[in-house]
Amino acid sequence: MLQLEDLVLYHRDGRAVAVAEVKMKLGTSPQWAAQLRRNILAHGGVRPAEFFLVVTPEWVYLWENAGIEPVAVPPTYVIDARAVLKPYFDAANVQPHQIDGRAFELVVGAWLADLTRVGTTDAGLSTIPEGLTQSHLLQAINDGRVEYAAAA
Repeated sequence: MLQLEDLVLYHRDGRAVAVAEVKMKLGTSPQWAAQLRRNILAHGGVRPAEFFLVVTPEWVYLWENAGIEPVAVPPTYVIDARAVLKPYFDAANVQPHQIDGRAFELVVGAWLADLTRVGTTDAGLSTIPEGLTQSHLLQAINDGRVEYAAAA
C-alpha cells in the first residue's frame, strides 16, 4: 500500500503512534482539514495510528483516537501553528510564504522531533500549546522518533 502521510511519529517501543500530513497551504479551516483527512483515509494511504495531524503554516489540526473510517470528522484540537513554528522559521531566517512544501516539511519535522524530547530536555520549546498538553500526543511520542514517510 502506498503511504500518503508525510511524517510518522513512533513511540519509544517502535510502534507508530501518529501520522502527519504537511501542507504548504494558507487560509485553511477545520472543515478543510477534516475533508483532507477523509480523502486520505478513503484512498487507504495512511497507517492506523492513535493520532493524526494535518500541519499548515497557520494551523495544526490534531485528531486523537478518531479511527480510520473515511468520514469528515472535525479535529479534536486546533493549534496555532504560527506561534509554535515561528522559532524554526526565525532560525532559518525565512518567512513561511518564502519556502516550498518540501522545506516546510523539514521545518515541521524539526518541530515534531523537538516534541519527542519535551519530557527529557527543554528542546528549545518556549511554550507547549494547550491542545498538545490536553491531548496524549506528548506522552505517546516522548523519547520516540520522527521519520519521513519515504524512509518509514
